[in-house]
Amino acid sequence: MGKPRLARALRKARDGCHGQASACPCCAKGERRVAWASLSLPVLIQTRNWWTSHQWHPVGWHEQALACPCLAESDGMCGIAGILGHADSDRLRAMAGALCHRGPDDEGYWTSPDGVVGLAHRRLSIIDPECGHQPLANEDGQVVTVFNGAIYNYRELRDDLSSRGHVFRTSSDTETIVHLYEEEGVDFAAKLRGMFAIALWDERDRQLVLVRDRVGKKPLYYSETANELLFASEIKAIVAALGGAPALDEQALSDYLSWGVVPQPATIYRSIRSLMPGEMAVVRDGRIVRRKRYWTQRMEPKVAVSREEAVERADACLQEAVALRLRSDVPVGAFLSGGIDSGIVTAMAASRYPGTLTTVTVGFDDGSFDERPLARLVADRYGTEHHELLVKPDVVNDIETIVRAYDQPYADSSAIPSFYVARAARQFVKVVLNGDGGDEVFAGYRRYIAARLSGVLQAFDGEADRTAWNVLSRLMPMPRTFRSGYAFAHRFARGMALDPASRFMAWSLDGFTEARKRELAGRSASWLDRVESSDRFAQGLLGELATAGQLDRMLGIDLATVLPFDFLVKMDIACMAHGLEARSPLLDQELVETVSRFPEAIKLGGTATKPILRDLAARYVPEAVRAAPKRGFEVPLLRWLRTDLRGLSHDVILSRDGLLSHLFDRSALERFVRCEEGLDPARWARGVWTLLTLGMWDHGTRKVAAAPLG
Repeated sequence: MGKPRLARALRKARDGCHGQASACPCCAKGERRVAWASLSLPVLIQTRNWWTSHQWHPVGWHEQALACPCLAESDGMCGIAGILGHADSDRLRAMAGALCHRGPDDEGYWTSPDGVVGLAHRRLSIIDPECGHQPLANEDGQVVTVFNGAIYNYRELRDDLSSRGHVFRTSSDTETIVHLYEEEGVDFAAKLRGMFAIALWDERDRQLVLVRDRVGKKPLYYSETANELLFASEIKAIVAALGGAPALDEQALSDYLSWGVVPQPATIYRSIRSLMPGEMAVVRDGRIVRRKRYWTQRMEPKVAVSREEAVERADACLQEAVALRLRSDVPVGAFLSGGIDSGIVTAMAASRYPGTLTTVTVGFDDGSFDERPLARLVADRYGTEHHELLVKPDVVNDIETIVRAYDQPYADSSAIPSFYVARAARQFVKVVLNGDGGDEVFAGYRRYIAARLSGVLQAFDGEADRTAWNVLSRLMPMPRTFRSGYAFAHRFARGMALDPASRFMAWSLDGFTEARKRELAGRSASWLDRVESSDRFAQGLLGELATAGQLDRMLGIDLATVLPFDFLVKMDIACMAHGLEARSPLLDQELVETVSRFPEAIKLGGTATKPILRDLAARYVPEAVRAAPKRGFEVPLLRWLRTDLRGLSHDVILSRDGLLSHLFDRSALERFVRCEEGLDPARWARGVWTLLTLGMWDHGTRKVAAAPLG
């Protein structure tokens, strides 16, 4: 096709002859664009080499000079959605609209020539903020992708792919994906280093490929209906395409009560599921025809290292991980708490960042939960542009907004400070580094000490011994505080009285037990007869980790469950609700794989948690920070439930209308909410909060979608 003929075709497309045109949101002059699917495929193929005077826009034909800034880099930190089956534009736009908070800077759409496939993208501009657009295709338009996340090794991959003959039109991490797929096929994700949720359409093979990063930093949900498959970064986008929420999943409800979150791959809705971390799925004709786990954490074989060698290796891995995550064309900052994890990350980032690193700390007016003085020590040492914000939570009014953001019940109370710190950080930066993963990788919780101790006491872990442990735990008075040594001893004894899977639940989660759920359900307990025990996840993983030691088993289960089901969901939702990108150097795959293979005695040899990271902190973090007791990202939940939230919690949990009244016996709920006897205060507060957030979600998000109980 000659240039005049193509120019006429482009003008006709621009004017709406081949499809509806819309203003290009990333061009200053507001030129017109149109999805390339509205042009025939032969046009694409015949014009591959005509780049000098007319350039192809990542999701359309863009009649614009090559110098147009929107033709340079793109990035994938955003929200994605799509339809395989019947991709009508109204539903596609409804899905993207539900994700606008994830990508407030731009949007893009692509529909296949036959209307079977539709991809949507909402963009948060990080790399080259003046440009970058998705969906993005390869040279001949046969491979098209939408992508949420960041590929940290994209420059190295690009160099390798270019040497193999691949031609790049942009300098983006997104374009690396389509060319890597051309080279590696569906196994391409094994070479990616980053956080990502990817959807890729292969026109030749007529297949959709869905991929999620190794530890589950970026979410990807899907729904298989009678004749199509829907996918999106958040559940609300799928609900928007369905026109209303599907039936609830009773098993997910039961699991939520025990875990405080809905364990993946389930969601609260029976017909909506989550792709698992480290998983790839191939979809054809609206059905998943193949699944594959391309990554699994390996605790073995062990490497023989001394503690000093382990610290050196961890230091080198983390330095590289931080350097990779500083790649950005907008200012980068860091969440800085008073702990050693964020302190080390901040120290490494500040020493490598070309400008002055921005750090953000939030504090509460409750002194026991305020880490601003410790955070300030790190900020002062490294000369960061430090911002401290004193938060006086209006929790009664903000709780509805926070609960609604998660799309399904979510009972981790640290969602509250995460929400506030993300909102605060967004005032100053678009990208932040954090200390997520330090505890799960380096053994930072006291339950890991309990796990090691249980291995030492393995001779006293038989059925008869568990009976004795049970008697002991019942004789011990309830602890009055959560972090005391006595509270640890009481919880340890409770756990030792249980089988290994239930022990994990008690030490890691301490949610509602199966017995407590039945007690609360009372005469309404028939729904619990239809579900399985909520410790089945732990049971399965304990089998997979049968040859590992007690510490590695606990670490492995946490990395496979608590981290992706809870903590990474929290960070993604809290940050994306405010258009903020969070990067986690301590969850870098190379670092995780390296530390996992250290001997248990090196990872945790005594009674001090995360000794490797503490030794590393001696190089970077002030002594006062290293010596401070662990606090976690906490809120004064117990005080709130006894004061500010007392009326609201009673009104919601004891309401005669709604899901809670259907699931539970009201008199049993009333006894639990009004009386703390028989539980230590922290466990009671977590239980009430679990019921409150379930009720708030039901009265808010679910009532809006009018989902029936399935």
